[in-house]
Amino acid sequence: MKKKPYKIRLSKLYKKWYILLPVAAVLTALIFMVCSISFVRETEYKFLDSRFRLDPVPQKADTNIVIIAIDDYSLDFFSENGISWPWPRSFYGYAVDYFTSAGARSIIFDMQFYEPDIDREETYAEETDGMFAKAIENNGNVYLGTQLLLDSTYIHPELTKFSIPLEEKKLYKYNGVRAPIDPFIQAARSIGIINSSPDGDGVIRRVSMLYRLNEDFFTQMAFCVWLNQQDENGKIEISDRNIKINEIEIPVDKNGKYLLNWYGIEPFTTYPFRAVIASASAVASGNEPILPLETFKDKHIVIGATAAGLMDLKTNPYSKVMPGLEIWATALSNYLNRDFIRVVPDGMNFLITFLVIFLILFSVTNLKPKKATFFVLLILFLIAVMNFILWKNNRILLNFTMQFIGFIISYLLVNILSYFLEGKSKREIRKIFTRYLHTDVISQLEDDPDQIQLGGEEIDATVLYTDIYNFTTLSESKKPKELVEDLNKYFEKLVGMVFNNSGLLDKYTGDGIMALFGAPISRPDHAILACKSAFAHKKYCEDLMRKEKLTPDEKLHLQTRIGINSGLLVAGNIGSERRMDYTAIGDTVNLAARLEGVNKIYKTNIIMSESTYNHIKDIFLCRELDSLRVKGKTKPTRIFELIAEYNGKAIPDWIEEYKKALEMYRNGNWQEAGNIFLELSKQPFEDTASKIMLARCKYLLEIPPAKWDGILTLEVK
Repeated sequence: MKKKPYKIRLSKLYKKWYILLPVAAVLTALIFMVCSISFVRETEYKFLDSRFRLDPVPQKADTNIVIIAIDDYSLDFFSENGISWPWPRSFYGYAVDYFTSAGARSIIFDMQFYEPDIDREETYAEETDGMFAKAIENNGNVYLGTQLLLDSTYIHPELTKFSIPLEEKKLYKYNGVRAPIDPFIQAARSIGIINSSPDGDGVIRRVSMLYRLNEDFFTQMAFCVWLNQQDENGKIEISDRNIKINEIEIPVDKNGKYLLNWYGIEPFTTYPFRAVIASASAVASGNEPILPLETFKDKHIVIGATAAGLMDLKTNPYSKVMPGLEIWATALSNYLNRDFIRVVPDGMNFLITFLVIFLILFSVTNLKPKKATFFVLLILFLIAVMNFILWKNNRILLNFTMQFIGFIISYLLVNILSYFLEGKSKREIRKIFTRYLHTDVISQLEDDPDQIQLGGEEIDATVLYTDIYNFTTLSESKKPKELVEDLNKYFEKLVGMVFNNSGLLDKYTGDGIMALFGAPISRPDHAILACKSAFAHKKYCEDLMRKEKLTPDEKLHLQTRIGINSGLLVAGNIGSERRMDYTAIGDTVNLAARLEGVNKIYKTNIIMSESTYNHIKDIFLCRELDSLRVKGKTKPTRIFELIAEYNGKAIPDWIEEYKKALEMYRNGNWQEAGNIFLELSKQPFEDTASKIMLARCKYLLEIPPAKWDGILTLEVK
């Protein structure tokens, strides 16, 4: 018995905001750690890919970047003309010369020329390499792809001229390089590192910006091209979140990797390499080229393989088969236009997730289920919308996985806690009240069990008692089975009227019931609801009286009398350890039971106390019957009969006459009062209460009391 109060306190305590705050903080910290697991990180990568696919922006790709594709059609074209792969380096020289004539801004080779060309029947390697080197030198803005290796290799001493001054010690150290051959190193504007490694799921999402080769530092291909267009005096500043050059900040992660802002599927203008060679030949012959020189003026030309057989295919969020050169085209476009993805710091993600978790915990524990469900779904919707809008409008990247896991974990946890801490209470409520209350009221109690105190509390409520006139006599002519069947039908109708007015069926009293209004859920209109139930029964009986033939259970309704009283009472679980029921006790209950019996005296059907009348006098038309003192009580009470719903019309004359007669009766003017009661006893009124009062006046005239206070004292219960 000592543990129960503790459980009740705990079921309330865990709903407090000052308890939920630290719980939300702990959950957020745990989820923050979970999000560092590789599987969870890859889940967030998939959400990032979904953002790209939902909002492609090919129109934002820089139109000054052009791709020259060594595609399958180009390979087939030259193969049909007797030139197989690999092509002579002179081909690239023709292309570079053509772009030089066109006034291209830069030429980027996503290719590795780390070995000399091969000798052919018509050309020698030295000749073709020389032609290509000469073209590179003449252009002055050619960038050649270079790959760094883990194993040690020969490093051309001239490579250091392409390095940048840095003191960064955190970068991974490479020991070898696959660099262009000497003639090309001598002629190129710079080299660009083309190492690229996918995330764990094989998708290219980010590229390193800087690389370390022994003690020298080199730049990634696209960054190299962009950097060479900046002020030569610009100093590179590196932090955990960005690389800063001339007040321009390029965001990177803690590993120095740049998150690519992909534009869509094939966002850049692409021309086949064969069209470039054909155009170069046409210009050299004085003919009109397929691709006019103006096509490439001030363009950044990215040259690389797109043919499937050349094995330079990658995967990005839009496509499983993407030419590798699109990595550098996309990165360069990002740098030129500052199309950067802004990754929200961990601290902000932590704060947002904490807020989501706290709101979920608070709404589920403090709102009613329907409102809580709506609010929870609203939070989920807002999370998704906020993430997408920030992405779409500003390319701001929130950690959706962290927020979503926080949403799921907090929702599951709080519901599990509610089940264990409140589930027992709800099951107890349904078990106790399922026989006594309308299902809608039970649902309200389950939604908010704190509305009631099963242990007992003093409340302001209304009690309604019923009984059947002469039931003992009626039952003598019935077989037990028939009697029970009739009573069941009778109670089904009567209890339905109580339930329809939010009443609680406290108990069956043989041939009657005791009902409570304003319990177990407290409400100010308890007296009105009780009188509505009584009046519903009164109207039902009036309909029955118009019927020619009545069933046995319908006859019982016509014999029903009702007593109603309002006031303070004690309600709660009362009984023993073996059996306990929710009920009410107190003087208010006792008086209601007595008033039901008082109907016998006045031959009426519905009598209420003065306390009930004061609650409902503006809703229902009543008449004061008398003042009486019940057995065991010294304080008298005025009693009233429920007549009809109050419609705002004038009170009927016969009620005014009864009131006048009652006042004379109380003042001891029994003769004058009797005369009025006599008139009300006749047609068309035939008022039964007036007949009783008339008889009482005659008795008082014959045997006047020694002391008269106008109050009837009941000697029996």
